[in-house]
Amino acid sequence: MATKSAIKNSVNAALRPWGVQVIRGRSSDPAVQSFLSARRTIAAAHRAGLSVADYIDQRNATPGTTASTVERMLSIAGLSGHVDRVCEIGPGTGRYAERVIAALHPDVYEMYETANDWLPYLRRLPNAKTLPADGRTLGHTASESVDLVHANKVFVYIPLIVTVGYLREMARVTRPGGAVAFDIVTEDCMDTATTNSWVDTGSTLYSMIPRQWTIDLLSHERLTLLGSTFAALNDGKTEILVFRKL
Repeated sequence: MATKSAIKNSVNAALRPWGVQVIRGRSSDPAVQSFLSARRTIAAAHRAGLSVADYIDQRNATPGTTASTVERMLSIAGLSGHVDRVCEIGPGTGRYAERVIAALHPDVYEMYETANDWLPYLRRLPNAKTLPADGRTLGHTASESVDLVHANKVFVYIPLIVTVGYLREMARVTRPGGAVAFDIVTEDCMDTATTNSWVDTGSTLYSMIPRQWTIDLLSHERLTLLGSTFAALNDGKTEILVFRKL
């Protein structure tokens, strides 16, 4: 018979991607701590005299990383000026959304976010449209309707099968000629120092997905790789892959 501890651990493994955990007292799981309270984070940013995006960058000891990530992502995608529609999976604090909106001025910026406490903040962004999020699909976005669909710091945490479902959805909603961008932990992110650090700290937060396997998977969805770049991750890095839909 499974012990209470084993059952609790199994439940928590399933709940972790949504920042929820069955605990007694305060959680020490970094996966749970990484999901930030909207009220506390916005208040802390105001006290620091910073935007939420800049506060998050500073908190993670990577100043300027959000702006540079968006700039490189859009450069690889060949996007600039005005676009009709953008869709983002898991905007969270809105730090990437703010930069993308400022660069592309979309008529509609669709967002799928499961953290309800961030929704009022996200809805204040220009032309923002928050859509019901089930944590697996883009069910309220029409096929071949968006110029760019992207996800940042999302697929590094969630189970593989959920990521694959999202990747197929991203391909579905992107118009021909549009771009798909996301970051994952690939084998190229796993140098010896990073691997040793994760082993030494007992980290089970991140999941690695093979780079070529991902490219091959999306080739069946009419997506061709345009290029990639790396972005900072706590105790490591992720690879941002950018695709064009044929």
